[in-house]
Amino acid sequence: MKKFMKACVSGWLKLFQGYFTQLLLSLILLFIFRPYNRGPIYLTIWEFLLILVFFSAIFNCDHSKKVKTVTTCLAIPALLFEWINLFYPQKIFTLLFLAFMIIFVFVTTASIIKRVVINARVRLETLRGVVCAYFMVAIGFAFLYFFIDLISPNSFQFSSVDPANITHSHYLSELMYFSFVTLLCIGYGDIIAVKDAAQTCAILEGIVGQFYIAILVSRLVAVYSFFEHKLHLVSKKGKN
Repeated sequence: MKKFMKACVSGWLKLFQGYFTQLLLSLILLFIFRPYNRGPIYLTIWEFLLILVFFSAIFNCDHSKKVKTVTTCLAIPALLFEWINLFYPQKIFTLLFLAFMIIFVFVTTASIIKRVVINARVRLETLRGVVCAYFMVAIGFAFLYFFIDLISPNSFQFSSVDPANITHSHYLSELMYFSFVTLLCIGYGDIIAVKDAAQTCAILEGIVGQFYIAILVSRLVAVYSFFEHKLHLVSKKGKN
């Protein structure tokens, strides 16, 4: 019984180890706890998880020193403008936060994808990196949609809510939902991009979602199959 318990604990510890585990968990929770109109407690949780995403994306993904420096320089002003905007809400602070956040997300995503693609072996850690990058793309586009709508109001049409009567956090939550739906190419139609820039980004995200699965995942499967076949041949020769 003790051996079984030790094996279970060891298995769970291994599951939560690695470069991308903390980022993956924080991204999932960031999406689950998006604030909508759930009050200040959810907003506080969301802000805490956003900070956790920043730290995890910078320090727990085994980036190069150059990438860490660039992402840190992007994260500090992004968080600064976000906190200022919480206490002194101004459109300019929101735009600055979104601009730094968008660049930060796509720089870290590119670094993660590069690491995953270069990695010759397909391990659990590689798969976590693939999922992290997928979440980061969706969240990055959500911030991009929000940025576009602030510059060009009414870029999106909502069937269930009135954008004029909701908070910024609720609006961002709606756009996060729209971004994931677009990336997955589900297209429920309850939120529609109606202006040129918004439509272009929505189509671009749909293309990214399709190519991500078609190219990156197929490469991982091919690499995994190659090494499994190689191991099989080595073991066969060993037996002979």
